[in-house]
Amino acid sequence: MLEDPRLQMEERNIQHAIIGDVMNRLPEILQSLTKSRLSSLAAANQISGRSKMKKEELSDALSAYLTDPEQLGPIVTAANADEWALLEKVMNEPSIQDNALPFGHYSHFLERGLVFSFFNEGKLHVLMPEEIKAAASRIGLSELKKEQGSKQEIYDYIAAAAHLYGVIKLDKLVEVYNSHHDESITKEELAAYAGEMAGRGQHILVADDVLYNGLAAGSAGESAGLAEGLDEKLYYVPAKEELLRYADMGYFEMTPQLEELQAFVLNNMCQDQERVENLIDDIQWGSVQKSSMQELINQFDRHKIRFKTPVHAQRVISLLAEVYNNTRMWANGGHTLVELSAMNAIDPEKGLVRLVDDSAEAMPKVGRNEPCPCGSGLKYKKCHGK
Repeated sequence: MLEDPRLQMEERNIQHAIIGDVMNRLPEILQSLTKSRLSSLAAANQISGRSKMKKEELSDALSAYLTDPEQLGPIVTAANADEWALLEKVMNEPSIQDNALPFGHYSHFLERGLVFSFFNEGKLHVLMPEEIKAAASRIGLSELKKEQGSKQEIYDYIAAAAHLYGVIKLDKLVEVYNSHHDESITKEELAAYAGEMAGRGQHILVADDVLYNGLAAGSAGESAGLAEGLDEKLYYVPAKEELLRYADMGYFEMTPQLEELQAFVLNNMCQDQERVENLIDDIQWGSVQKSSMQELINQFDRHKIRFKTPVHAQRVISLLAEVYNNTRMWANGGHTLVELSAMNAIDPEKGLVRLVDDSAEAMPKVGRNEPCPCGSGLKYKKCHGK
């Protein structure tokens, strides 16, 4: 049984919290921290000379840095929408008390010392020290929020491109962005924003003027392979609203083919809605990366969803082929195989997965010692031939 997500979040929050009485004055908080924690804060804020500082010196340097309005501006404008909402809340309240507050909503500020978390008497408190509140109130948050909104949209374009295309030249992404905006952006500016995202631990990588999805890049050799042929690649460029949906890593186009596969599995193989949805997610993700048909079939076994008859197995294979042919793939610049075939951009005989005739009459006769059609890898007599 899966652990309660709320309890998991509470555990994570406690791991990063100061255990003990809640404090709201910056000097007092900094003095309570270990030298290791102070060094981490100093490193996150790139305070020069930190390696040679003693604990008291680190505390003083951080106090001066974090109460300087000019230093706070770049940290605040790098915040995303959820972080900005939390910032406004901690600016106006003594603390936020929520044991299951999503860690990602405040980790950016926590890692830099703008906010601190405390766990006391079974309750989690997240707060901004009074001295930092005073400094933040002097930097013109309303103007910074406009700047942050502009930056956030650029971050979203970068994330969307990484999720939809897997790999794309910065020049091409600049072209896409500028086609949607009156105010243009340069390749250098885009690279700088992507670098900021990578620095925040997001799955973004830029190398040799190419943007990679960090989950796809892998080793240097794999990155080089992904970058081959980018100049000739045809990219699927949807309207701005649709493109930006891909900024959410969990988003994908729920195609009619995926819906049909999901309905078949629910009606014939497994009635556990959550398990089937997870299966569909993994099949879609595998198709995006052009996994083999066998790898897609293996997802059923991984999710403990069994084929009950050879007819079911054959039907699933047919549905998987439809899903595969209609999934937006990294290797195809976000195009589906069906779209590329319609544009005569691929050899239809080699590109599209041939559909299987799944009618009962068309079911092939399988020898007892031949591989089972369900793709299990077992002989028919040891699988559905029992």
